[in-house]
Amino acid sequence: MGKNESFFGFERDNGSAGVRNRVGIISLMDNSNGLALKIHNNVRETDLVTDLFGRKMIGRNHEMRMKAIHGMAMNPNICAVVLVSLHKPSTDAFAGPIADAGKDVECIAFQEYGSTFRTIEAGTVAAAKLVRKHSTQHRVELPLSKLIFGSECGGSDFSSGLSGNPALGHAADMLMDAGGTVVLSETAEIMGAEHLLAERSVNQSVAAAIVQSIADMEEMSRMGGVEDIRKTNPSADNINGGLTTLAEKALGAVKKAGTKTLQGVVDYCDPVVPNPPGFYFMSTPAPACESMTGFAAGGCQIIGFNTGLGQPSSHPFTPTIKVSGNPLTAERGFDDLDVDVSDIMRGQMSIEEGGEKIFNELMSVANGRRTFTELFDTGQSTIGVAGASF
Repeated sequence: MGKNESFFGFERDNGSAGVRNRVGIISLMDNSNGLALKIHNNVRETDLVTDLFGRKMIGRNHEMRMKAIHGMAMNPNICAVVLVSLHKPSTDAFAGPIADAGKDVECIAFQEYGSTFRTIEAGTVAAAKLVRKHSTQHRVELPLSKLIFGSECGGSDFSSGLSGNPALGHAADMLMDAGGTVVLSETAEIMGAEHLLAERSVNQSVAAAIVQSIADMEEMSRMGGVEDIRKTNPSADNINGGLTTLAEKALGAVKKAGTKTLQGVVDYCDPVVPNPPGFYFMSTPAPACESMTGFAAGGCQIIGFNTGLGQPSSHPFTPTIKVSGNPLTAERGFDDLDVDVSDIMRGQMSIEEGGEKIFNELMSVANGRRTFTELFDTGQSTIGVAGASF
């Protein structure tokens, strides 16, 4: 394999590949978030996912939560997981399928110990043993066809559709040309441009699925009391940043996933199976943390995140490359942005040159370079709640 055809990652038994080799600390209930945070803080090489709910959820929300947590636990960047909860039945519900899939998993249930300190102590020891066990695994050369890249944007402004998103899209095309897979999300933010994705679909079934995902989101918004979701976008910060219409925002949003044929549409937090590799769409809520939780659960190992006005979001299990094409944001975000493509707006850099700069960063991160949000440990995971946000 030659340059830009491979990366050095962690090979998993199921054939997937991680760009990180971390132990995931996953809280399964709101009341165990504090315990999980303490365990995470006690052990290096761990990443934390918390849960705002976790009890008495029903119907679609229960299904979404089950898929999200299982999917994040199975993310290739995570070599093992520690599940933290109130009682044993709740940890067992997730641990069995994770173990059956061949991943190391330890369960820490508060009621098994009856003591905050003993629970934290048990979780700390369990996490430390897992980190130590997997610390002997080394990176090996793997083809880029093993990579699944989530393409995200947030804090959009006038520059997003002119510089940052098209450059991110060119990087996405470069990855797909090398055999990789790219996932676009945020259903409500492609409204007005869905016909372009339908025209790029591999067949009529996929074209119908992308249109149906919009219809489903609109129906869910009506059930939530919002008669016309299209009037909720652009958001207030988008308008302050110079965006004028939903169509303008959507046309810029779809740019960030490149120009390839749409191979498939998956539901929120469903696994993205790259067969064939290429371009996929995941129907997700638009808020970035909820959308990126879908990416992590779907198996994305890296996320590219373009922001016009600045946006701190990242996911704890999936390194998030922050990009901006806004000169002012790039200047202010010296400690937040991984890639500055603002010279596109100055006429001193082409879209293609900006895309190559992002792709080079993608390759570096795949090979182990840390992103700013990893270094600051500011990643957040939020499982979407049906009807609560769009």
